[in-house]
Amino acid sequence: MYKKLLDKINEYDHITIFRHIHPDGDAMFSALALYYFIKDNFKDKKLKMTGFDDYGVITVKHKVSDAFIKKSLAIIVDTSSRNRVDDERFELAPFSIKIDHHPIVDQFADLNYVDHKTAACCEYLADIFHSRTFSGYKISPKVCEYLYCGILTDTNNFSTSSTTAKTLKTAAMLAEKGDLKISDLVNYLNDLEIDLYQKVSKMRNYLKIDKAFGYIILDEKDLMEIGIDPYEAKNNIEEIGHIKNLKIWAFAVEVGDKNYSVSVRSKRGYVINGICQKYGGGGHANACGVKDLSKSKLNALFDELIELSTK
Repeated sequence: MYKKLLDKINEYDHITIFRHIHPDGDAMFSALALYYFIKDNFKDKKLKMTGFDDYGVITVKHKVSDAFIKKSLAIIVDTSSRNRVDDERFELAPFSIKIDHHPIVDQFADLNYVDHKTAACCEYLADIFHSRTFSGYKISPKVCEYLYCGILTDTNNFSTSSTTAKTLKTAAMLAEKGDLKISDLVNYLNDLEIDLYQKVSKMRNYLKIDKAFGYIILDEKDLMEIGIDPYEAKNNIEEIGHIKNLKIWAFAVEVGDKNYSVSVRSKRGYVINGICQKYGGGGHANACGVKDLSKSKLNALFDELIELSTK
């Protein structure tokens, strides 16, 4: 099933790994897991990871020249559409492969592997690495740790509706194979520095609730007063999701030119990606987002989400 992927890895001496803009844990850890899997098993490869945006606890940036990409196999992980790749130079590569778990909206690569039934791209990569095609290849404790962390972050500690029995089995297998210290990893990923904890506490004061829909909107002035980066703020959307009676919740931040970037989440049974797609966004049935929304379109999106929350 993955023979073409293996053939292309063998074919190219240069490989560049890409992921999506404003990476979450799954994007960052899937890129790292793939990087070290190839590094461990294909010693002769010249390997780079690219991306300009940071992710919380891990910052990895390689300087990658146009010349390097032009002779590379480009592998893009955890990215549903062309415009979300965090380095548009992937199009310079002579061949590209997408590995993703989002609903299919844009098969932009030359070769596309997508399994939207997996809860995280890291879960799908674990399936690939343990497939018959890759039998006999080494899966190091470091790779197991990165895959486990990606699954953990994208399922919000195995609490999202996308989490399945298979997800848990995959995580258990990685924990056993990598001899992982699970509680240490949970603390590493979820513990907050005191200053961020205080900022999150301030953000809670901006919460508004309408019907069974909860939301926070932060404009540039609000963000400055709190002292937080817009994307760092938006990463705390799950703070709203702990409110018992909410069915749908959203977090919107102003990102320049009076436009807003929005993350939306919902409980099982409240499918939100169709609504988000109407406004140029997308994602999973219960977790998606929209970017570059004017305030009027943001209000219109929220009106539809409020209506859905009552059904």
